[in-house]
Amino acid sequence: MNDKLKAPELPPLILILGGTTTIARTLSQYLLDPKSPKASFVRLADRFSVSPPTTYLDKSFLSLLYSDTSKLEYKQVNLLNTSKHTELFTPPKEFKGTKLLPRGKGDFEGFDIVFDLTGELGFDKPEILQISNTYQTALSLATSASTLPTNFKPKAYVRLTFPFYAQKSLPSSSPGHSESTELTPDGVRGRWWAETLRGIGNLDLNFGVIRCAAWYGRGAYLGEIVPRLVVGHVYQYLKEEMKFLYNSDLRVNTVHSLDVAQSLYLLSLYLLSKPRSDILKESVVNLPFTFSTPSSSGFSLTSSSKRSSISDSWKTIPTVIPESTKAAIPLFNVVDENDSTQGSLAKIVAETWSIKFGFLNSAMASLVQQFAKNDFTEMVEDVNEMHVEAWSKMLASSDPPIESSPITPFLDEHAFRKMSICLDGSKAKRLLGFKPIHPRVEVSELKEIVKEFQEDRLWPKLS
Repeated sequence: MNDKLKAPELPPLILILGGTTTIARTLSQYLLDPKSPKASFVRLADRFSVSPPTTYLDKSFLSLLYSDTSKLEYKQVNLLNTSKHTELFTPPKEFKGTKLLPRGKGDFEGFDIVFDLTGELGFDKPEILQISNTYQTALSLATSASTLPTNFKPKAYVRLTFPFYAQKSLPSSSPGHSESTELTPDGVRGRWWAETLRGIGNLDLNFGVIRCAAWYGRGAYLGEIVPRLVVGHVYQYLKEEMKFLYNSDLRVNTVHSLDVAQSLYLLSLYLLSKPRSDILKESVVNLPFTFSTPSSSGFSLTSSSKRSSISDSWKTIPTVIPESTKAAIPLFNVVDENDSTQGSLAKIVAETWSIKFGFLNSAMASLVQQFAKNDFTEMVEDVNEMHVEAWSKMLASSDPPIESSPITPFLDEHAFRKMSICLDGSKAKRLLGFKPIHPRVEVSELKEIVKEFQEDRLWPKLS
């Protein structure tokens, strides 16, 4: 850890908003690791029920949640309900018999750190859901936090965002796109995630953002990596070679969920470490206007009508930041040290399942693109039908059989397009002291991810 980023003398009270299906469970365990606890109390608030569970919860998280000595509290709440926000941002004075407040000198009674992990991940979700579940949820929470009395206002407010941008795959000799590169948000999803940052950045909060690469980790079946692992298992079952549509050198930077958790914590320490004016001088990025009209370039496997077109819905939302208003925020890219590519990920998935893999040659790829111009959707449907049918048979043949699972090889159209994730992570290393715990994607880790899902009867175990 960077010597400049020392942990507070008193372990902080921490609030995590949303993210139960993504990083929140990992972050909770990272913060409350008994070998190196970083918080005196953590509240995770989300819309899901944990008893009975209405979403997947891994055993290690449940063990932490229900431990008699655990400092983790789960609060089921509609995060968009502003009438609940004051209660949400107020920590308990004691928890499980341990006194939390007041703490030492001063009269501060709120959460020291807030991690905002909210947002709608689905690319094809309707715009109204992106506005509600991503933009309005995050902005309303941040607005409530910014207007709290001084003795309740969070000292650091950190948001996690994902690589929902159209990114050119730069040569391997290039470090990737830096935080200051003006990347175009990818589709409706990307635009509302980007506007969320602009909106919160104009509030009175000590605010910062982690932008992670393609993430993966224990207990997580979303993201860009684990779906490839699912498809690899399908091809092992079918006894076929796994073919990829694009060239092997397409860059797809990766990061483990544990390292995303680490980076979120490091950013919170950074925000607490010095005056806001100093933070802005050394780490600020000016985010461009979200709803600029992109140029049209016809059909491409790197674009879609959903990505390039912009509706006028944003004009009806009064909180959208005008183009003339700057949105300056501390932003940090977080990637591992592997500089993963389509080829390296294909190789490691193939090694995990002991299958062959390859890439379509340029002539075949040209034929595919020509076909895709006519009916890309039909091509995607045919591939998904084959994958899903095989997966269903695998679940039924599992020992014991699995009736249903949220894990699926189904991929939407967007996942079939030529998408690069190519980010320069040097700033986080320099200013936050970030050093990945998992520097590269390893076969052993992917096998552990599968094993844990198999133990929870979500992934087929075939003899």
